[in-house]
Amino acid sequence: MPRPQRPTQYRKGSQSLIEYRSGVGGDEALLSYYAVEEPVHSTPLRAPHLTYYGIVNGRAEVEVEEDELSIGSGESLVVTPLQTITVDFPEADEVPVQYVVLKIDREKIRTILNRITESSPREKISRGWKAQEQVYCRIERDEGISQVLRMVAYLFREDPPNRDRLIDLNAMELMIQMLETSSRPLLVGEFSRTTSTGGLAAAVQYIEDNLDRHISIDELVEEACMSKSSFYRHFSDEFDMSPLKYITRKRVVRACQLLADPDNTVTSVSHALGFSSTSHFIDMFKEHEGVTPKQYQLDVTD
Repeated sequence: MPRPQRPTQYRKGSQSLIEYRSGVGGDEALLSYYAVEEPVHSTPLRAPHLTYYGIVNGRAEVEVEEDELSIGSGESLVVTPLQTITVDFPEADEVPVQYVVLKIDREKIRTILNRITESSPREKISRGWKAQEQVYCRIERDEGISQVLRMVAYLFREDPPNRDRLIDLNAMELMIQMLETSSRPLLVGEFSRTTSTGGLAAAVQYIEDNLDRHISIDELVEEACMSKSSFYRHFSDEFDMSPLKYITRKRVVRACQLLADPDNTVTSVSHALGFSSTSHFIDMFKEHEGVTPKQYQLDVTD
């Protein structure tokens, strides 16, 4: 694995982040270390996977959903896949901010949970581990997590012997520590969505919630917690059509609902449903409904 290069210092007025990065656990996990030494404002972060953010030093102001959070040294935030957060480091020029980002590996979470299940009575494990409807979890300062964060920062900054192996071990330790905190229901909830039925349900709900924009297969695969080949196979078995055809069909159904309002134009409906152009929308609509959107609107509003 190539070693990350020592980053240069900020140029005056730079809004980018200084980054040290190293892969952990192959493609399924990535542990990164960032150092910010100048103020950064309104930076949107959105990842297609369950993500952990831990502050080693300094403070970050974070907006998630409609909540505004101030995350300080030793505190952390766990965010569900595809959830956008907005981050500010307003005082980084006075107190440099160092933070760690972990792409959470579901297979490692599975391994940890299985070990806990084997070593603990079932009733003790199940109590309090029920999945909840959360999009994020803030972890208050925890000494165990703080120690891991400091060690990770040291490993990235100093590059000691066996660094990559030590980073891997600390990534595992970080996940173990998280399962002992308030983030446990969120982690277990994400883990429980790995079955094909639950995964497809999550993907279908994601489609329903995002019909107003382009939806990529990679997003659906991540939402379903499956490999791409498994997702295609399970989706086709369940719905007897490809994911892309399903998305188009859902958009046409939604278009029919919108066109029932005579105040909605064909162009406005096309834009509202994320079609690349009005002509493309008309072609897709006619292919599914047998008439143009305008003719359909005239028929249902007469």
